[in-house]
This record gives sequence, C-alpha cells and structure tokens, in this order.
Amino acid sequence: MGTTELHVGLYFGTFNPIHNGHILLSNYLIDNGYMNELWLVVSPQSPFKREMVLLPETDRLALAQTAVKEYRNIKICDAEMTLPKPSYTIDTLRYLSQKHPDYRFTLVMGADNVEGFSRWKCSDEIERNYRLLIYPREGYESIVLSPSMRLLADVPLYPFSSTEIRRKIARGEDISAEVPPAIREKCIELYRNNNK
Repeated sequence: MGTTELHVGLYFGTFNPIHNGHILLSNYLIDNGYMNELWLVVSPQSPFKREMVLLPETDRLALAQTAVKEYRNIKICDAEMTLPKPSYTIDTLRYLSQKHPDYRFTLVMGADNVEGFSRWKCSDEIERNYRLLIYPREGYESIVLSPSMRLLADVPLYPFSSTEIRRKIARGEDISAEVPPAIREKCIELYRNNNK
C-alpha cells in the first residue's frame, strides 16, 4: 500500500505579531481541502521590509508557536532562522523541498504581493515548481494574475493587521479581538518593551 503525499501550504511572513487573521486563513485553507497542513514560515527579515522595526525573531517565533499550539495541522516553520539574511522565498523553498522530497509545497500569498512578484528573486523558478494560491486583500481587487496563480475568491476577508495591533499596543488599547488569548499579555509586554 503506497503512502499518501503530504500537501503543505507555506505562508511566509514576519508575523510581527501573529494574529487571528493568520490563524483563521490557515484553518479555512485546511478545512476546505486546499492542503493537509499549513506552515507559517517566520521570516527574520524580509528583503522588501528592511526599514520595518521588528520584534526580535526569537520573540516573534515564540509568540507564533504559542498561538497555534492547539491547532494540529498548523505548524510554525523556523527554517529561515538558519538561512542567510535577508530571507528570499526561493532559497527557503529550495531548502524545504530538499529536506522534504516527498512533500508537495504550495505558496500562499496575499493579493498585495502579486504586483511586485516579478521582482522576487527567481520568481520564474517559483512559478515553474510551486502552485501559488492568492488570498484576497482589501484594495487589491484588480490585480492581474499569472497563469501559475490561483485566486482564492471564496476565502473571507479577515480584517486584521499586525501594523494596527502594534499601534493599539502603543496607545494602550485593547487587542483581545485581534490576537489569540494565549499570547495577548505576552504580546503587549514584548512590544511595549521593544518600543522603550
């Protein structure tokens, strides 16, 4: 009896911090059969966000791990923590494909990344070798997809923003609707200390 291929979605981000939108989207994709597992790939530094003030990668990784602990099919991937910085998606894809030759990987990305995708390192190689699932983002309804991209038109919009969460913490506002209860207090503590 043959083994069933594991289909894994890879959702890259700085997760600065992880929030309920990330988890809701992950669960939606798994529950609706787009993949068996969803791995949230925590990036130490994005080549396109070098100016962003980031919480230390170990803190962002720990928050993410705590946030998804109760979800069996959502995993936190720390592969980029050991790869050269800044983190290029193709390098991580090559690394993971080599490490897990029996897995089928799909790249999950927001519609806001589509316009600049051609500027990604080795974007043509990504398109040749991986399926790309595009989830909708408000304000990006008129994007032009390449033949390798599939728009997830049925996915609900999750109106959560890491930027807004950081702003709320700085203003002392409640973030209980935006982040899982398991990380709320730690999240507030880390970001307040990071801004001192």
